[in-house]
Amino acid sequence: MSGREGERALSDTEAAFAYTHALTRGGGRLTTSFTVHGTFAPERVERAVRRWLGRLPLLSLRIAGTEGGLCFRQGTPAALRTEPDPVDSAVATWAGADDTVAGERLWRLRAGPGQAGTTCFRLTLHPAICDGYSVGRFVRPLLDALFDTPGPDAADRSARALPPDTDELTYEGGGGCVCGVCGAGSARRAGAATVHRDGRGDRRSHGRTSGVGERAAGPVSELRGGSGAGPCDGRAAGVVTLALTPYESRRLRDWCGAGQVTVSGFLTTVLADALARETGGTEVTAATAMSLRRRYAERTLIAEPGCVLGIVRARLNAGAAGDPLGRARANAAVLCSAGRAWRPERRAHAGIRHAVERETTARGPEVCVVDAGSVDTALGPHVARITGLRTVAARGAGRPGSSLYLSSFKGALTVALASRGLGEGWAARAERELSEAVLTRPVSVRL
Repeated sequence: MSGREGERALSDTEAAFAYTHALTRGGGRLTTSFTVHGTFAPERVERAVRRWLGRLPLLSLRIAGTEGGLCFRQGTPAALRTEPDPVDSAVATWAGADDTVAGERLWRLRAGPGQAGTTCFRLTLHPAICDGYSVGRFVRPLLDALFDTPGPDAADRSARALPPDTDELTYEGGGGCVCGVCGAGSARRAGAATVHRDGRGDRRSHGRTSGVGERAAGPVSELRGGSGAGPCDGRAAGVVTLALTPYESRRLRDWCGAGQVTVSGFLTTVLADALARETGGTEVTAATAMSLRRRYAERTLIAEPGCVLGIVRARLNAGAAGDPLGRARANAAVLCSAGRAWRPERRAHAGIRHAVERETTARGPEVCVVDAGSVDTALGPHVARITGLRTVAARGAGRPGSSLYLSSFKGALTVALASRGLGEGWAARAERELSEAVLTRPVSVRL
């Protein structure tokens, strides 16, 4: 599906996210906020941003419409735009070239002074160039450039500006299970994968989403909602962020493990039940994200940054009373079955757009869950310099629902929830549901 030099068509996965992002008016973007110890002159930050662009050629791409659908076109890092902040003159904003599909840039970065000698950053990325698993791989080169850590610049990586087209790679199923509990052996016994080198046929996936949280101790947790204007707020109407301490994260993980569910599986059930009560239904669609980076025979061609994701959807019975762990195990079995039946598709872009239109206009509520695991490894030597890192996956317009983004940093779990179409009071109700599920319930159970 490659075009002329410096151009290639978006893969099925990339195109699906790009169309979803456009049809939901920005509903696919990922926004990561973090604080760096130290204050930096504006000139130093801008110099770091320019070096960052050189080290990540993905950021110079543009998405253009063609007769066949959507394509990536290679741009130049010199397309950096500096924009004034409408609220705070001390905040600097940089953005890439316009994305003609979604009507916005493929990336945007804001930086400004924080409290007690810190600098705040807020990075927003288009879902066609970044999925929920590769956010840290975009932050790391920025920190490398800011702290003058050696690394390759654009001249060394020009050949990798365009990510590989996964539609043209050999998909291999196998490896893990979507529920994260039954194990790879159980998943393989339920349905072994078959390799197809033409990109078609019975291509089964066995994704894995793991629980998060490490063994440590720390201060009390913080639950945040509402709106803010600063570069590190990362908050907006309909957004709730629950930041647990390492101790609370460990307790929750151990409690879920004792109940034979993952943290993400348990919270999926909690949120699905809340959505069912909110919308007056008995079914909620759960969309679970899974990384596909290790599922291609040519996996060495797949760079860490980029959009290499599979979405498994299943209808869950929700809103019923009873043991939440039991219902979470039942839901995990449903999602695991859907995951074993899942396979990547190769469709014309017109077909992808029509499928996305059907999804975004469906009436039933949906909860989309990304369990990104620990981001410490991606940040490497910069972990000690960073505080308060959290990512929110936007929802935008479309069918009512919520997105749940889980990540672990320095042993502490952060749960970020964004919603759409559920009214102004939903964030407060979701806050109570998550707080009770994450903080109260594990403490009340003897492990």
